[in-house]
Amino acid sequence: MQTKIFTLLLATALFIGCSPSKQALIVEVNNPASIDKENEMVELDWITVQQKLSLSAEETIIVTGDNGQQLPYQLVTNDKTGIKETLIFPVSLQAGQTATFQITTGEPETFTPLVYGRLVPERKDDFAWENNRVAFRIYGPALKATGEISNGMDFWAKKTESLVIDKWYKDDLAGVASYHEDHGEGLDFYKVGRTLGLGMTAPLDNDTLCLGDNFVTAEILDNGPLRITLILTYDPYEAGGETIDEVRFISLDAYRHFNKVTNVFNKVDADELTVATGIVMEKDKPEIIFGDNSGIIAYETPADNVNGTIYTAVIHPDGFRDIKVANGHLLGLNNYQPGTSYTYYAGGGWSKAGFDSFEAWIQFVKQEKEKIDQPFTIQIK
Repeated sequence: MQTKIFTLLLATALFIGCSPSKQALIVEVNNPASIDKENEMVELDWITVQQKLSLSAEETIIVTGDNGQQLPYQLVTNDKTGIKETLIFPVSLQAGQTATFQITTGEPETFTPLVYGRLVPERKDDFAWENNRVAFRIYGPALKATGEISNGMDFWAKKTESLVIDKWYKDDLAGVASYHEDHGEGLDFYKVGRTLGLGMTAPLDNDTLCLGDNFVTAEILDNGPLRITLILTYDPYEAGGETIDEVRFISLDAYRHFNKVTNVFNKVDADELTVATGIVMEKDKPEIIFGDNSGIIAYETPADNVNGTIYTAVIHPDGFRDIKVANGHLLGLNNYQPGTSYTYYAGGGWSKAGFDSFEAWIQFVKQEKEKIDQPFTIQIK
């Protein structure tokens, strides 16, 4: 009897040992650029990952590096369907370096969010968003109702990795601390007004910018922990005697100074437009600018004796047809076919948060463009 029991136990153990188990998915990532990349997002097709790991709808995953430590990750959508299509996680690689990462089923750790954004109805429908480097806002319908009209993007200078939007609004509205003053974390001292602000885009008709009004609706597609994506819609407006309607997709990743911006302009007549991506320039102040038709425009705001200097830039991966100063802006111009996506990157830096000069900022922007032009190469094994 004991022999039979032993044999049965041995057979059971062998069966369990030989039963199929889900293997790790190996992801090989290479940095082809000539510069190091720190905390850049790897992007993988989520359906492919699900299929290769035979994931059920209820199962979650763990992403680990060579050292076995878990990496934060996020499932993101690419459109208004809300379907999660892409898996992202941050990777740091030296120039030319290759590293491998593992994806397995399991319960992931809880990671601190590094991005955040929301509609702020208590401040006249601002939409504000941030990451652990910078913050931005854009203006909504309640502000328009007061007579303040702007579809430009505002920049909030930060020198903390903390997410501060809610705190700054709460303290400002309560009269505790104005976000127009630096209380140790940064402040809002960028001037937008009736302009494109920092890096928004508008049709250009006979050298005149055709500006829309404040956004009408704002919808969040993704909100952390690593990427926030929002969609802004606008009322139709006139451009060159024709009616234009506009939609903006804006996304910001953790660690980045630049938003990825995609505009779609529609008009009844599908003839080509000229569009201008612009950075507002202060009137009657010396112009400190940089322009490169390969895809960079940059501007240094006049120095504030108390708060320092804001540096701004736009990166277009495909370059600009022309660069000019007009309509109170530094403009990058391109031909545009209505109904198609127009994608570029817009962002800023601050002299009190890592950038000692305009030259240092330009060097940083050039490196950012190289990172965009030479993304990670990825193999799934």
